[in-house]
Order: sequence, then structure tokens, then C-alpha cells
Amino acid sequence: MQVQRIELPTPLPIGMVNAYYVEQGATRVLVDCGPRYKPAQDALLKELKSLGTSPDELNGLVLTHGHVDHAGLAHFFQTVGVPIFAHPQTENWLQPGGVWDEYRRDFFHVLYLKMGVPESEIQRTEKEFFLLEKLTDRSVVNVSLIDGQAFPLLPELQVVYVPGHAQAAIALWDEQAGDFIVGDQLLPHTSSNAFIEPLPGAEFGRHARRSKSLLQYRENLQFLRSLPLKRVYPGHGEIFENPALLIERRLKEQEHRRNQLLQRLAARPQTAFELAIDYFPRHRHEIALIISEVLGYLDWMKELGEVVTEERGGLIHWRQVECA
Repeated sequence: MQVQRIELPTPLPIGMVNAYYVEQGATRVLVDCGPRYKPAQDALLKELKSLGTSPDELNGLVLTHGHVDHAGLAHFFQTVGVPIFAHPQTENWLQPGGVWDEYRRDFFHVLYLKMGVPESEIQRTEKEFFLLEKLTDRSVVNVSLIDGQAFPLLPELQVVYVPGHAQAAIALWDEQAGDFIVGDQLLPHTSSNAFIEPLPGAEFGRHARRSKSLLQYRENLQFLRSLPLKRVYPGHGEIFENPALLIERRLKEQEHRRNQLLQRLAARPQTAFELAIDYFPRHRHEIALIISEVLGYLDWMKELGEVVTEERGGLIHWRQVECA
């Protein structure tokens, strides 16, 4: 099986994003496709041509998850007849301006208020969310990929559910070769952000329960560490080997960050927003990122019995539990 990494530009702070062209015999598959951004589309078409193929010759497009830097061009491929394979809930991310986007806006507006984020910051974050919508177009998932099942076009690849960075996220694993196409769940140069998301099922987003994404991420990393993985094809950065060493380092880095954040609660109870801008002063305008990050660690501390929550004036404060 041939797997070719294709680097694509994005207009986002993350920089370049990876797509992968997978070919075996007459089967040609693209994994992820980059954002709806002309430089990304031009680069992708050029690379596919150099590999001896074109979009309409692909048998399928696999989306590891629905974030715009990975899935924004899905509509383009679907219009030329390429079926989309993804986790079934990825379709929520492929409907910009749709019901799911409104559900998420409603959820985050209420969540951010409770976490102490000023209204002006919430409005600015909502505007940025609207701009992200422009990097994708409407499409649908044609074939749902289910954890533990074989990928229909290339049965030697197994679908692996990898929640954490995103709730609806999958990877493709070639158990015999040890190859793992993983999206953003495991990156070589940075720890993936475990983004908080509303869980589906509520009538309105404001009533939705939220994911405990960091706890999921850690559990999934521990699971991946148990697999005989040899070579990882990440969503950003170079292909790398010996992922068990990287996973161990990521888990230890998370423990270190948890301890640092816990120390900041020793002096006084704080809201998640207060803790986030104190710990991430250079990223204080990236509300979605830093609130997700801090809430993930607060969830972890609460599970360990290290902190408790107090509600005052409609705001949630987190307090360190004093040792007996």
C-alpha cells in the first residue's frame, strides 16, 4: 500500500495541514482534504496530478474529523462524485450555518458566561466562529465509519475511534504494517487541544451536557500506547515512528500542567476564565482554545478530588480542596 503525505496551506494559526493519498491496486483514496481555501485547493490538485490521478478518479474521501482545516474541501470532492467516509457525527461539521452550528453557539454562549468570560469576548469569539464557517461548504457523509470495523475500500485498514481532540474522530490502522493515519489525535511537535464540545441530544444547546474531552483524550492515548503502532501519519507535521515514546511524553506533560494549574488555585478560588488568562497570557484572545484547555484540567482535578466548584452570582468558581 502506498501512502503519500500532501502538505496544504491554511489561513489559520496552525499553518500547514496534511492530507494523505492512499493507493493500492486500482483503489485510490484521499484522507482529509484541507480547508475551502484556494491556495489549499490549488496545491492539492497539483499534488494529485503529480501522483497520476485527479479528484474524479478517487474512490473515496476519508475525513478523520470535521474541523475545517481537514474537511473544508469535502464539498468540492463530493460534487465530482467522490463519496465521503467519516464518523457519522462528522456530518454536523459539514453543514456550516446549520442546526448544529446554532446548537454550538447557544451552548458556548451560556458556558462562557458561567465560566466568567466577559460578554465582549464572547461576541468576538462568535464572530471568529462565523469566519471559520467560510472555510467549509455543505456536504454529507455517504458512508459511516464504525469503530473496530474494516474500512470498506481497503479492508486491511481498521477504523479506530479516537475521541479527544474532537468527539467525532477516527483513525485508520494497518495492523500488519503498523501504520496509523491518525488526524490530530497525536501530533509530533505539539500536544493536541482537547476541545470541549456540547453533547448531542438536548432540545437547545444551552441545555446540552459538555464533553470531558481531556479525560477522553488521556484515556485514548493510553489505549493507543497499548497498540503495536510503528509509523504514525499525523494531521500536522512530519510522519514519525516510535509513537509509544511520544505518547508517554504527552501524558507526563499533561500531569505537569495539571500540577501547575492546581498551584494557581491555592491562593484563592477562580473562574475558568481567570485561570485561563493567568496561565495563557499570550493566548488570552483565543478563548475557545484556552477555556477548553483549562476546563479539561479542572475536570481532571475534580475527578481526582483535588478541586470542588462553587457557584456565586451565576459564575462557577473552582477551589482547591485543602488536605486534611
